[in-house]
Amino acid sequence: MTAAAAAAVVVTTQSVVSDAELVRRADQCQKEQLAAGVKLTTPPISRLKLQMIEPTGSKGDRITGVRLVFSFKVEPSDCNTWGTIHGGCVFTMCNVAGKIATAVVAGGARNIVSTDLTTNYLSGVPVGSTVSVEMECLRTTKAIGFLRGSIKDAKGDLCYVCVQNVSFEL
Repeated sequence: MTAAAAAAVVVTTQSVVSDAELVRRADQCQKEQLAAGVKLTTPPISRLKLQMIEPTGSKGDRITGVRLVFSFKVEPSDCNTWGTIHGGCVFTMCNVAGKIATAVVAGGARNIVSTDLTTNYLSGVPVGSTVSVEMECLRTTKAIGFLRGSIKDAKGDLCYVCVQNVSFEL
């Protein structure tokens, strides 16, 4: 993420961890996902654009929860034969956003792996739309993160919801 892009990310509340550190954690995790060499047909992880970080809890000198908001423009390669975003694309966006949210809360987390991810498809999103991908890391233990997320269309209508658990190493 460029310095200008990092400056554009809105951190909504005062946090015990600096704004720059929260953005750095998110950026580092996204770069690690890209560097992993995983062959993803949809969506390219690089197209998830971080818009906001909102710490949702703290204990001592660390944050205990965070809400991230990304934007994503739906391209033809992300769609099924009906011209709406493919379920696999939705699943991948939720998976990656959850890993990034976990990395923000559990600074230094590595080898973040989804152990459970459930997605519910409420309505389709057509090609050309820009969606909002919201992911909240509700809590982490020493090795597990608990998350929930949603994808909303440009009008703010709920299109997809997910619940995710991840394991990680510190």
